[in-house]
Parts: sequence; C-alpha cells; structure tokens
Amino acid sequence: MPRPISIKDETIIDAARAVFLERGFAATTAEVAERAGVSEGTLFNRFRNKTELFHAAMRPQLEALDWTADLGERAGRGDIREQLIELAAAAVDFMRKLMPLMMMSWSNIGTSGLPDVLNQPNPPPLRALKQLAAYFEAEIRLGRLRRVDPEILARIFMGSVQQYVFFEVVMKARDELPLPLPTYLRSVIAVLIDGCGPDRASSAE
Repeated sequence: MPRPISIKDETIIDAARAVFLERGFAATTAEVAERAGVSEGTLFNRFRNKTELFHAAMRPQLEALDWTADLGERAGRGDIREQLIELAAAAVDFMRKLMPLMMMSWSNIGTSGLPDVLNQPNPPPLRALKQLAAYFEAEIRLGRLRRVDPEILARIFMGSVQQYVFFEVVMKARDELPLPLPTYLRSVIAVLIDGCGPDRASSAE
C-alpha cells in the first residue's frame, strides 16, 4: 500500500497567501485546498479555521521589515541625499507589497478593533518608525542634519512613501499616470534635506 503523500505546512501557507491575494478574505478554504493540492480535511488538521490560516499566510509578510535592516549601518555613509533616496525606493517597494495585505487584514479585525498583526507589543509599523527615528538621530549627532525632532523626520519620511503608493494605486485605477517615482523621491528628499540640513551660518563659524 503506498504511503500517504506528506505535505508541508509551508506549501499550504504559500497556496493560501496566493489565493487570499487574488480573492481577498472572501476566498474559501476549498479554494485554498484545491490550490495546495490537498483536501479541506487536511487544512483543518493543520489550522483550526480560515481565520487562523489567513493569519498564518499573511503575518510573515506583514511583519517583514527588510527595508530597515541596514539602517544602523547607513548613518554617516556617503551622500545623505542619495542614502535617503535609496532607502525611500526600498520602502516604496515594500509598501507596494504591504498595502493589499493590510487592506485584507483590516477586513478581518480582531476583538481589539485592530488587525492581528497590529495587536501586539511593538507592532511592525512602530518598529519601523523607531528604527528610522534612531537613524535620523544618528545623522543629527554626526552633524549631517540640523537638530530637529528625529521622530518627526521619520513620520514625514514614512508618510511620504505611503502617500506615493496610495496615489499610485488610485491614479492607475483611473488610467492616469502617477508622478514618476525617481522624480517624486528626489523632490521629497530635497525638501526634507533643505528643511533640516545643517545650518549654513553655524557651519561657517
């Protein structure tokens, strides 16, 4: 008698993520099972219900903060404008993947009124904000930025990235071309640097 085929949880989770991204939370466990090549019974042997499967499929993607991984090494290196443009471009790539996942997560909130990934100590968006603020603080200490509140700088930076991705989606839905990303990022960083760059009068003394 042939041995039953063993399927890894990761295979089911990958199939679930693909189905949820295509169909949203309205996707059924039957659709996930078909994509994974297993029975619904196998799904429920691994995951208690669709909500648990959804969280298992989406949480790693929502928690990933690869674009902030090397922030501690960026301070003081190279031209600060180019550093920030490169960092912002990586953040835009991340937000493009994150936005549809967050929209689905908000459609399936927990008892706290928040998506599961946000209902935890130090959730991913707050971690990113703290890491960015620490980076800006380091650049301020090095004299490459004027002394301003680093959290404000971090909020401006993150907000500009999120705003671009949001309007990119809205404008494409209306068959309009969004502002080219390189143009947008260079302009935003120029405004940020010009607004909080080193004070020239102080530097000249």
